Amino acid sequence: MSARRSAARRGSAARGRSALLVAIALLLFPVPISAQSRTVRGALAHVDPERIRAHIEFLSSDLLEGRGIGTRGGALAAEYIAGQFLQTGLRPLRGTWFHTVPLSGWRADTSRTRITVGAPDANVVRLGAGEGALLWPGAARADAVASGELVFVGYGTRAPEYGWDDYKRDVRGRIVIVLAGDPPAPPGSADLFDGDALTYYGRWTYKLEEAARQGAAAVLLVHTPELAGYDWQVVRGGWGGEVVSLREDSSRVLPALAGWLRSDAATRLLEAAALDFPQLFVRAARRDFEPVFTGVEIRMEAAGQLRALASPNVAALLPGQHPQRRSEVVVYTAHHDALGIGAPVDGDSIYNGAYDNAAGVALLLELAETFAALPEPPDRSILFLATAAEEAGLLGARHYTRHPLVPLERTVAAINLEGANLWGETDDVSGIGIERSTLGPLLQRAAADAGLRATPERAPAQGFFFRSDQFPFARAGVPAILLDHGISYRRRPPDWGAGKLAAFLARSYHTPFDVMPEPGDLRGAVQQVRVAFLLGHDLATRADRPRYYDDLPPLPPPPAIRSEPAATLPPDDQGS
Repeated sequence: MSARRSAARRGSAARGRSALLVAIALLLFPVPISAQSRTVRGALAHVDPERIRAHIEFLSSDLLEGRGIGTRGGALAAEYIAGQFLQTGLRPLRGTWFHTVPLSGWRADTSRTRITVGAPDANVVRLGAGEGALLWPGAARADAVASGELVFVGYGTRAPEYGWDDYKRDVRGRIVIVLAGDPPAPPGSADLFDGDALTYYGRWTYKLEEAARQGAAAVLLVHTPELAGYDWQVVRGGWGGEVVSLREDSSRVLPALAGWLRSDAATRLLEAAALDFPQLFVRAARRDFEPVFTGVEIRMEAAGQLRALASPNVAALLPGQHPQRRSEVVVYTAHHDALGIGAPVDGDSIYNGAYDNAAGVALLLELAETFAALPEPPDRSILFLATAAEEAGLLGARHYTRHPLVPLERTVAAINLEGANLWGETDDVSGIGIERSTLGPLLQRAAADAGLRATPERAPAQGFFFRSDQFPFARAGVPAILLDHGISYRRRPPDWGAGKLAAFLARSYHTPFDVMPEPGDLRGAVQQVRVAFLLGHDLATRADRPRYYDDLPPLPPPPAIRSEPAATLPPDDQGS
């Protein structure tokens, strides 16, 4: 999105627009898509729940060992996906299905990874990984050390459109401690940081990027479930094992050291600096907050083993047929990685990742089958992209948008698939990002044609628009949406779906319990494929292109990485 966009109508006003879009869509597009084309109806009839089940069961089987990044199981998953693309009749780009994402992996030596408060000969407080602190180097190196004055910078946010700046003083060379999440909106200020909805300013990735822009030597992120939108077990699962980063990010966009602090560890650290964490928490919620320079020196040490690794994005193309528009693409994405083998839970150490995201990949593969069932392709090309290393920070999608296989100016839209409905038919489908672009009314149209209603993000406080692979595309200016399943289940009590999802998040999300349920009801997954197909087919057929609304606030700028020139389609895929 362009930085030239004006400040937004925010919060409830933005979400209220979604209801208006429904009416507009039905007025502008009164004829159902399927009524316009028997070939589309035939393709929709091709969707097979048992094929979806087979993909999920294989990709989430113990044989693939949790599809960890840079592991044998992850490589098997990529080979399986490529084999399915080949069998479907799609084409590789640049002569290969696999497009390498160069990564660095770092694993801590916990005996030498610590935070020390005070001078070496003083009465020090040590906070190690076992005490609610997790550290990692920002650059690709085995060992990293940072020393400096501890400065509390509140939420670590600079948002000119909201008149908010937590960096009112120079913090170069200091170690900053930052609260996760957005600054809270005072009562009656629903338009400040989108009210209860999380913005990108609340994401940990933004906090590190902004601290690096401010010249901080190191960053400590303070976690609470309310601030971050997820429990400490998610942090421990993501940073307690091997920490993976893009090799090209090393030392360019990150501080020398970064870390997470559980709230109790942050309290102990600030007490050592004679500060009261609850009082600082209250002060940080004000626009006039200024950084608190503690006068206390701390030393952060992260020691471990570093390795170079790689994981591929797996890409396949269905070439379009229009003489001009075939050089443009609609891209579907789903990440193929999970968390691999980790800390045992009730004796199980394989984090199978059935829902997250073997199920999303299964939808991607079934969409490929559905498009291949058309007697002739749509006008624009369709790109199917199984992304790598999403769980480490959307790394495969970030790498792709920096080094695209098809130039981003010729990428019409991105539709991301994260999770699939494993529990039965619903009356709804969720479009995360529905209020941001003209993809909204198009999704409303596709959902209505499939007999469903499209709703906005159901948990905006968790900020899923910024937490999945559609976001790097959105940040690069491509209209993007996360197509999520509904929770209004047919023939179930009204709150059954919300309870089912809450139970999954509490017990199974990022744990070894994320496995295919038995028996599982994949009729809802079929609904998702049909809506995703109708939306993508419409985008690939219509003459105009979707766009972001002009009144949205700008996203914070991406890190300044020099990118290779955008790659193009192979010569025979260029069109004329």
